[in-house]
Formats: sequence, structure tokens, C-alpha cells
Amino acid sequence: MSLKARAQEKVERAGISNYSFDRDVLVMCGVRYTVKACTCGEPECDGVQLLKSASGTGTILQ
Repeated sequence: MSLKARAQEKVERAGISNYSFDRDVLVMCGVRYTVKACTCGEPECDGVQLLKSASGTGTILQ
């Protein structure tokens, strides 16, 4: 499964319907997130990191 598909699944599981993709960037409620692979190794991890790209702070949502 591609990172984009895993990110979409993650967003839909969270009950969010106001999202879209601009190439490989996830846009939710006007906020842009870069989709990256997560390699933390935690058993509950879905393998996807969403990095908030609008703020420049590098916020990671897992």
C-alpha cells in the first residue's frame, strides 16, 4: 500500500472528511501536511507520519 493510501486511510479512520491531496501533500482544513514513512518500530504504528508543512516547526502527527 502506498504512503498516500495509508495517509488517506489514517485520515478517514479519524473521521475527517474535509481533506484532499495536492500531489503528495495532504491538505486538511487548509493545513498542508507532508506525508513521510514512519520507522519508529512501535507495534501500534501505522507507518505514516504527517509533518505539518505550513508552520515550519516540523510538527509530527502520529
